[in-house]
Amino acid sequence: MAGDDLCYAQLEDNQRKETVKCIDANTGKEKWSHTHDVPPIWHVGWGALGVRATPTIAGKFVYAIGTFGDAFCFERRTGAIVWRHSFKEESPYLNGSLKGNGNLEWKGFNGSLIPVGDKIPYFYWQGGNPAIPAWAKTDVSNKMQFYAYDATTGKVAWKYEEDCPPGSRGPGLITGTGLPIQFKGEDCLVVHGNRQWKILRQSDGQQLWNWTCTGPQEAPAWASGGLRPVGKNLYLDSLNGWVPSLVECDFSQPDPKPKVLWTNHGIHDAVTPPVLWDGCIYGFYIDSRKEAADIGAKPGEQNFSFRCSDLKTGRLLWKEPGFHLGLSITAADGLLFIHDHKRLTLVEASASSYQQRGRVENLHPLANIGRNKERGLLDWSMPVIAGGRLFVRTPVEIICFDIKDPQAK
Repeated sequence: MAGDDLCYAQLEDNQRKETVKCIDANTGKEKWSHTHDVPPIWHVGWGALGVRATPTIAGKFVYAIGTFGDAFCFERRTGAIVWRHSFKEESPYLNGSLKGNGNLEWKGFNGSLIPVGDKIPYFYWQGGNPAIPAWAKTDVSNKMQFYAYDATTGKVAWKYEEDCPPGSRGPGLITGTGLPIQFKGEDCLVVHGNRQWKILRQSDGQQLWNWTCTGPQEAPAWASGGLRPVGKNLYLDSLNGWVPSLVECDFSQPDPKPKVLWTNHGIHDAVTPPVLWDGCIYGFYIDSRKEAADIGAKPGEQNFSFRCSDLKTGRLLWKEPGFHLGLSITAADGLLFIHDHKRLTLVEASASSYQQRGRVENLHPLANIGRNKERGLLDWSMPVIAGGRLFVRTPVEIICFDIKDPQAK
């Protein structure tokens, strides 16, 4: 959302087309839309649930990418196409199958296109060494790849690529971005790949610095992650790709020296990112580790607890059970808006205890299952707050709540 424009993307009911829409946030009336054909959805894991990445509104333009890598830049006012590019041309995947007749299942392009200056950074691929056997016929099985695209044309501006060190485990398609920073007076990106934090120069992708943040790992750890700034020189990241850590690092120094302040399994932020408020981390965790092991095969059957942890120490302060996939959360004015299956829950941000202030049940009538029996994959979309309104997307509609009145329920 930006101004009066609300943009979203969806898979059409015929499952053969994807659509990007812009509607008036005040009325819900459509301003423009664009529909394009897509390959058969069974080429993608959980394909029937549709588009994964949120459109981005940036100035006069709207950027969007579909499940199969169909990327667009639209004029924000009219919806006219400025450029179109098939991101899968740079990917080792081809319509969901690995190039070279590989057979690794994938979940589609799930990272939004977010311009940083005149570039769109995109972490494309984290390979492994040794590689997962299904990658044996690909050229990038043991490589890490990070791309930057020209935001004005959609064409590749540069590519950073290197071999994976021994002991690296790669999840394959990443489709993330990087953290923009200033380093030695230049615009740069901090990327977590190949078990390292790397500073890449934004203009040409040259690596200027790196820090090996974890040693060789076995499953379930990964060789990649993503930094999140949470305070002055403080960053939250899963250094081994799995367990959250708080790291202190001053990137204004010519040779930064990161320091790990804590690492804690108990605030594991898989499934959906946590939010921070007043020195606390709020997120979700599967209490039963046996259930967690089955999440790929049986999503939706796990019980998540909503948790509050201390940012400075990583210590768990409290937890509240009873939440189910999909899960998302947003925060504003000391309030936490939690979206899980069929529900919207209002919780006061408090370090002392779980304090529920309201709940809306039965946002939609659908069971927690997709068209092809994919369980636990509904209600993923994060609530959006803008102009005293709360926008909640369900599998069947977008609901706009008026939340200007603090006494309203």
